[in-house]
Amino acid sequence: MEFFGIGLPELVVILVLTLIVVGPQRLPEVAAQIGRTIREFRRYSSGVTKELLDAVQDLEREYQDLRGELKAVSGEVRDKAEAFGRELTSVADSARDKLQVEGPSPKAEAEAAAAGDNGAESAEVPTAPAIPGGAEESVD
Repeated sequence: MEFFGIGLPELVVILVLTLIVVGPQRLPEVAAQIGRTIREFRRYSSGVTKELLDAVQDLEREYQDLRGELKAVSGEVRDKAEAFGRELTSVADSARDKLQVEGPSPKAEAEAAAAGDNGAESAEVPTAPAIPGGAEESVD
């Protein structure tokens, strides 16, 4: 049996010292006062424990409420994004269909014709002439 890390032999020594210091007449009064103090401490600690548990439960309820709201909002955002994506796809399909029906614009046809006249050579990117000695030469 241990009480605050104090074993039975240490407790007997403390009681004997208390009996010597306080005396046999006041020992019951001191024991009663210690009992009242321990009872008040227990009552106070149980009150604090109850308040802490209530606070934790309130926080858990708020967390669950916020979590539910977040799920609802994320669902709405997901639905709006999907609707926007469908609308964007519809607009793109409509534009593609319209371009196929009307054909390419006159400007695009002129560019295609100019590219056709020059042949494959116009599609190549011109390169700069090689510099004698290359980039390795340094100027002193």
